[in-house]
Amino acid sequence: MKLFKKLAAAALAGVMALSLLTGCALGDAAKENAMLKALQTVGDSYLVKVSESDSLSKKAGGIFKAFKVAEGTAWDIDELRNIEEWPDDISTEVTYQDIHYLVVVLKMPKNAKDSTKWGYPADVIYDGLEDCVETDEDGNRTLKVGFDVMNDAKLTDTQEKAEDYMVVFAKIPEAQDGGDINI
Repeated sequence: MKLFKKLAAAALAGVMALSLLTGCALGDAAKENAMLKALQTVGDSYLVKVSESDSLSKKAGGIFKAFKVAEGTAWDIDELRNIEEWPDDISTEVTYQDIHYLVVVLKMPKNAKDSTKWGYPADVIYDGLEDCVETDEDGNRTLKVGFDVMNDAKLTDTQEKAEDYMVVFAKIPEAQDGGDINI
């Protein structure tokens, strides 16, 4: 009977730990979906189809590390709302595995699971990644992004308090057929 109680207690502890981890993952997925939905709405207004690239999203951890090495700026949405014009350097160019990306990092807004709360941040993200929009031979414009939530992260060793960040990035297109892409 004692052995059964010990096994039951261990199983219960495992289930509780798993539910905590799943709760965070589900919460992050809701935040990511809300951000993507808002970013797609902004893209629609510019006639750009915005979509997530799973292969890019898998690189988010490495991209975030490269962003920190590049000493990029993580933007606080509330602070950006209080200035008249967005800075020119909303995005940071980083190189990860010999590929160039533009990265926008935002401190997680309140109620980030609600896509309506991402309207203004989505404008900021789109503005930062606009140079990554590609146009095919039919004139269709697309923006493929990768993203992830970085929970309890610090950008520098001197940062006092860890924050939650949304990291959104896109690959910088390479020039085709001898043309130039200016960034």
